[in-house]
Amino acid sequence: MAARRVIKRPRLTDDHKRRRLAWCLARQRWNLRTWRRIHWSDESRFLLHVTDGRLRVWRHRNTAYTPRNIRQTVPFGGGSVMVWGCISHGCKLDLVTIRGNLTGDQYMRHVLEPVVLTHFDNHPLATRPVYMDDNARPHRSMAVVDYLQNNAVTTLPWPAMSPDLNPLEHVWDILGRRIQALQPPVQTLRELEAALHREWLQVTREQIRRLTGGMRRRVDAVIRARGGFTRY
Repeated sequence: MAARRVIKRPRLTDDHKRRRLAWCLARQRWNLRTWRRIHWSDESRFLLHVTDGRLRVWRHRNTAYTPRNIRQTVPFGGGSVMVWGCISHGCKLDLVTIRGNLTGDQYMRHVLEPVVLTHFDNHPLATRPVYMDDNARPHRSMAVVDYLQNNAVTTLPWPAMSPDLNPLEHVWDILGRRIQALQPPVQTLRELEAALHREWLQVTREQIRRLTGGMRRRVDAVIRARGGFTRY
């Protein structure tokens, strides 16, 4: 037995587990052709300065406060940048920077109308994609729901607390690791924003297809866990 880092996951209630299990059971037999229609979207916030609480340093006794043994931090990570993205088996839409806190009105004006609807309108109505977003309050405002219905955008019902079912979460992880590895590191929020957009463009179609092509495995994992935690 050895000490290992704790895995962090959203808190799941019994109701969350029931709903996750029911969602997966209803889609257990979906084939790849069906999953390919889904356009997976999400927002993510990236800190300018990420502090790794697991960081350790080898030092001599009584040298804890030697400057080279100190990791300097700034409040709230020095600020952050929020971005919205969307992927599917066949495409990757433009990354959008979200200014301030996301509202339903912002979501319609800066995401749905210029990016999502423009893309969906390029598909014949009979073969239009299905749009997935989570249950964040801006996504579920009445104005947003009406807007999507009025523009014939079919949405995928979503079980709360289910980031492990959204392959886009792994793209955020890829971006986060690439940003942290940059040399020299980004120093300003403007540099962070530019780096996020640049790294988003570098995510390949093959990487995305590996993620979206694994949806049946994700669904099966939730079913095996009876709606509980999975490795995804």
